[in-house]
This record gives sequence, C-alpha cells and structure tokens, in this order.
Amino acid sequence: MARKPDPVLESAAFRQLMEEGCTVLRLHAATRLSMQAYNGFMAEVDLTMPQFATLASLYQEEAGLSVTELAQLIGVDSTTLTRNLRLLERRALVLQDIAADDRRRRVVRLTPEGRKLFVRAVPLWHKAQAALKKRLGVTQIEALDKQLTQVVEKLRGR
Repeated sequence: MARKPDPVLESAAFRQLMEEGCTVLRLHAATRLSMQAYNGFMAEVDLTMPQFATLASLYQEEAGLSVTELAQLIGVDSTTLTRNLRLLERRALVLQDIAADDRRRRVVRLTPEGRKLFVRAVPLWHKAQAALKKRLGVTQIEALDKQLTQVVEKLRGR
C-alpha cells in the first residue's frame, strides 16, 4: 500500500525549515548552552543566572522594585520571576512587601544577606564573561552583543 502524501512534509515552508534552520531554535540553543556555562560559575554561590540578574537589578534599587518592574527589567515573565523570588525568599535574600502607595502592588527588596551574596557573585559573573569571551573571541562577542541589543529593541518595537 502506497504511503499517503503528507502536505506538511511536502510544503515549501517545511523544506525551508530543514534547509535553512530556524532562528528561534538557534537562539534557544545558544541561550541554553551559554546559561549552562554561566550557571556553572554561579554554582559556587548556589545561584542561577536569572537569580543573579534579579539580585543585580535589586542591588541598585534600595527602595525596591515592583514585581512588574523587575520582570520587565530582567526580561522574564511573571511566572518565572515569581518562582525565582520564592526560592530567593526562602534563602532570606529578598523580601516582598505591599507597596505603601498601592496595596495591590508588591515591592521586592534585597535583604542585607542578599546584598552580601550579590557582592560575592559578581567576580563569578566576571569569570563567566571572560570564559565566554575566550571561547568565542572578543570580536564575535562584541558583534553578538550589538546584534542582540538591536534584536531586542526591534522586537520590543523601539
């Protein structure tokens, strides 16, 4: 019995995907691999890169940030941020309070312990950055940073 033709497999779009690849899948692979490398360095202080980014964003805002502001600043969805905040709260690295001006809004702040851990983590981040630069080369890193900044701005509609 002959196999029935599959319109998806025979489509030009599918052939293009197989020949050219998919941009978002390449971005995902690059993100996953670079995140693993950075997380390897951050393991010394038991942080992931998203947690480090959260601490970094809060470190410069002593008054704290709303959960929405923090999510936008580090570029994650609120579900991911909420999960990370819960983990950081359990470790007494952040506090969440009700905002004084709006009881519906939560404000996140670093604790003194969170500030200390962030300071300990910064040199590990520098080591991760240096390792990636060594692996990819300064020229490629500079070009990649420039392109990714442009991509993010364009996708945000700026």
